[in-house]
Amino acid sequence: MKSSWDAFTPVNGEKYDPVRQIAYAESGDPDQSFYLSLPKGKRNVPLLIFFHGGGMTAGGREVPDKVFDGEFAVAEPRYRLSPAALAPAQIEDTAQCIAWCFAHAAEYSVDPHRIFVGGMSAGAYLAAIAVMNPAWLKKYGLSYHDIAGLTLISGQMTTHFRVKVDLGRDNGPCNPLVDEYAPLNFLAPDLPPILMVTGDSRYDMPARPEENAFMAASLRAIGHPFVRCYSLPDHTHLGALEGCDFLLMKFLHEVMERQKTESAPSA
Repeated sequence: MKSSWDAFTPVNGEKYDPVRQIAYAESGDPDQSFYLSLPKGKRNVPLLIFFHGGGMTAGGREVPDKVFDGEFAVAEPRYRLSPAALAPAQIEDTAQCIAWCFAHAAEYSVDPHRIFVGGMSAGAYLAAIAVMNPAWLKKYGLSYHDIAGLTLISGQMTTHFRVKVDLGRDNGPCNPLVDEYAPLNFLAPDLPPILMVTGDSRYDMPARPEENAFMAASLRAIGHPFVRCYSLPDHTHLGALEGCDFLLMKFLHEVMERQKTESAPSA
């Protein structure tokens, strides 16, 4: 965790309007809100929605600093935490927040064709399952085709260990479960571009780099054309977040350049 929700220190603050806290649900619960940073004087900007980690029981701000480049809008969502709110409440919140950002994109001068979704650890899991399992976005009239790209930093690609506990399906923290709550159960060749970054197999969470590598290999095997998967040598679980900046920004800009090429009129 980079900082608590109460300790906002703007990165490149001179390039951004004051941070806004916005509710994406009508509950009045601060855990169902997000913090939005908008570039000053910019229109039709890309947006990265980045969900925090913390095992779904805790969390704070975790967006990599380089995203605050004065070009990207950044949404930093909170979500209800377990055990006060049992899974799948966290997935419900993730999907609802994504849908809110699409519904209000024009209001905040966000380009709806350049909305990326990602997160760190549990946040990466939530981003992946909420986007990849069509059922979660379908209720809001969206699908994974609407997402510009997924940026997943050291996320669990089988069913998250906290979800297993909350649903009474706990088979141990390191025994994989692939059910309707596992991103690995929803592979498709037409998923949006995907970036996965983990730490070293020796230092990240057990089997986390291997899980991500397996998902990347499986996606490529079924014909997905745009998967990037990296394991950072000598990096821990949190070190993957601290070391992903270059790869993350390279991915975001690569996707946007690809969009320009695909939308350009043919000669």
